[in-house]
Amino acid sequence: MREPLRTCVGCRRPVPKSQLIRLVWQQDLAALTFDSGSSLPGRGVYLHLTLSCIEKGQRRVRGALRIPSTVDWRTVSEPWTFLRSIANT
Repeated sequence: MREPLRTCVGCRRPVPKSQLIRLVWQQDLAALTFDSGSSLPGRGVYLHLTLSCIEKGQRRVRGALRIPSTVDWRTVSEPWTFLRSIANT
């Protein structure tokens, strides 16, 4: 059986799900969360763990996850600092 494909929000290339990380917008917490187990409920995006995809993904995530414009952008930006620190160059 083939592994499901997901599209990276950064480079927009479809690849096997296991090659990507998942970020989820949790509306009740008003937070963007790293979903290591791919089990959190809510709308999510997939992303390569590379600096170029992280940079592009950060610009596209608000629209992709339909994050309300009333949400403070600093709340949404916090996970990106962590992702940059562990990114593959």
